[in-house]
Amino acid sequence: MISVLIPTYNYNVYPLVKEIHKQFSKLAFDFEILVYDDASDKEFEIFELFKDLDKVIYKKLSQNIGRTAIRHRLATDAQFDYLLFLDADTFPKDRFYIMKFIKALEKYPSDVYFGGIQVPANPPSPDRILRWKYGKERENFSVEKRKKQPYRSILCGAILIKKAVFLPIISELKSIKKYGLDIFFSYQLKEKQVKVYHFHNPIIHLGLETSEEFLKKTEQAIDTLKFLINKRMIDPKYSRLTKKTQQLSISGCKTLTFPCKILKNLCIENLLSANPSLFILDIYKLYYFCHQTRK
Repeated sequence: MISVLIPTYNYNVYPLVKEIHKQFSKLAFDFEILVYDDASDKEFEIFELFKDLDKVIYKKLSQNIGRTAIRHRLATDAQFDYLLFLDADTFPKDRFYIMKFIKALEKYPSDVYFGGIQVPANPPSPDRILRWKYGKERENFSVEKRKKQPYRSILCGAILIKKAVFLPIISELKSIKKYGLDIFFSYQLKEKQVKVYHFHNPIIHLGLETSEEFLKKTEQAIDTLKFLINKRMIDPKYSRLTKKTQQLSISGCKTLTFPCKILKNLCIENLLSANPSLFILDIYKLYYFCHQTRK
């Protein structure tokens, strides 16, 4: 028995819900689908579309509570022991997506199941190419590569997890309204030595942000990382970014900050171009982290 939990905000989630409902309806497996709208604009109100779908509960919140709090509310309200979280801007790669999760659940007892996330095969418009390239090269890992780092390779946009495992972790974060808290989630899974099963069952990430939006979110995620480290909520060594900065001497970090200040506009110009470099993105992230740390 699975509770499918879909938080949404200013996105037409109906095609995803309809497809997941269709796949479940062909299987002899009990389910529910909870869709909670985090106070979207009126143009995204789609209550009427869900009337003909049984086992689907659609709620619109009166005020925006944020990504973490809405996931906590969904998990709390779910009636089944396993929770399948799906981001609103994803879509199954094939019509056997749900069946593969159920087979994995029945054959390989585990606490967490992750099938992977992919970006569309064809590149998007030039103004969204940075997010597409990042997803293609930094998130679309093979099962074998994911197994080498079973916790760090988990992305929460499509994860099946035991309710009893998820709720204690998310409860620590529900009052923190920040972007980029997934690293705390994966860190807690590692610390608790939660059993993770990686397999091939990708979902497609359709809602790619513009390069400018993605760069802004990258900065927000670094701010959140700094917050988590300062609050001693994660070990600095768990982050690839902080591991790289720790390898630099104090003078080395200053050396990095100085030239990147001069070349900052050139870095941003490249990252917002039609042919962005992920190497330059890494340099920019190092610069931004060092700059924020010195504040």
